[in-house]
Amino acid sequence: MEYYLPRDCQYTMKFNMRIHLNRFLVIDIRLFFIIFALNACVTNVEQLKAPAIDPDKPIKVAVLAPFGSKEKKLAYIGRSLRDAALLAKQDLGTSNLDLIIYDTGEWEDHSTGPVDSAITDGANFILGPFLPEKVESISTFSKQAGVKIITFTDDITVAKNGVFILGDNPINRAEKLVQYAVKKNKYRLGIISAIKDSQSDLENSIRTIVRENGGTVTFSVYYPDKISNLSNVAEDLRQKVTSSHTDAVIFTDSPNKRIPLIAADLTDMINSGSESRLQIIGLTRWDLESSIMLEPALAGSWLAVPDNRFRKVYEEKFLKKFGYRPHLSSNLAYDAVAAMGVLIQKRSITKSLHRLNNKELTNINGFIGVDGIFRFKPDGRIEKELSIVEVKKGRTNILKPAANKFP
Repeated sequence: MEYYLPRDCQYTMKFNMRIHLNRFLVIDIRLFFIIFALNACVTNVEQLKAPAIDPDKPIKVAVLAPFGSKEKKLAYIGRSLRDAALLAKQDLGTSNLDLIIYDTGEWEDHSTGPVDSAITDGANFILGPFLPEKVESISTFSKQAGVKIITFTDDITVAKNGVFILGDNPINRAEKLVQYAVKKNKYRLGIISAIKDSQSDLENSIRTIVRENGGTVTFSVYYPDKISNLSNVAEDLRQKVTSSHTDAVIFTDSPNKRIPLIAADLTDMINSGSESRLQIIGLTRWDLESSIMLEPALAGSWLAVPDNRFRKVYEEKFLKKFGYRPHLSSNLAYDAVAAMGVLIQKRSITKSLHRLNNKELTNINGFIGVDGIFRFKPDGRIEKELSIVEVKKGRTNILKPAANKFP
């Protein structure tokens, strides 16, 4: 299939089925984009049921975004999500999709917020919310009402059957990085985390991923919040790396000042010049933090980042229409609405009346988004194809570009 972006952007990709996303954008897709499910908890479920799908009438899709929040940053994110959804609706150029947008900025905790209003208004699907705690408060309710959710959060703990997360997450990055590391003969990996993360499920997930890819986790080390207490950690770390013949270490924490200090104590191992040299792997988005990217001790580190070939086109189009640059997460709303449009297009052709099921949502071929291809897993988590990059002089050098299709 072919994927044409605006005329000023000469990108072409191969896919299967042709979909028109306004006069500028044509997508030929072998994969069908998605719909989403919402779960929530509340009373009076018997009276709140998603209406049956009529393929001859517009399908109502609710978008939940915190654009009215009193918190400046959250309101900015909310506006970006709202406007990205509107941009996607415009690009689709279809009358078969009716967007209903709800402000979640003043949504009280432990309430169903605007969800009961959305279902009362006839929404078949709900896209959002952004905050994970809001997802938890509505999941049971939405499931009983027969409405599915695709949430904009990246918190994998809220993912479940009927609740799908669209945001990027560290487990997905860990899968891609470990797969690449093993292919490069880095089989023995250590895990370095902040003390505050030591009780999380992340380490167990990484251990499982390493084992499933034929590797071994050689040790786990936790470092303190205070920089003054790092000396003992560094000594312990060097001993563990040496005695276990570790090939690579994975830093799981978000960018902070302690990471380069710890890495600096391993410089001689990192810069040994041999194939057995120690490899640094960053699990989070170091590429978004210039101070981290410029640290000499982290030069040569491996990261997993989104496929950004289409992001510039999307952001420029957004800027032209709305007069401001969108938040980094805004594409989640754009991708969700675009996915709905493709699915609705399919249903208008097949005259399908049945409710969306998990088999359609978890199509193994996945969907195309602003940051590349993605697909949902049966447990509600998302898998995205990512590029593996190397940190080099404050920038990223692509070692393995993101794939155009899933294996």
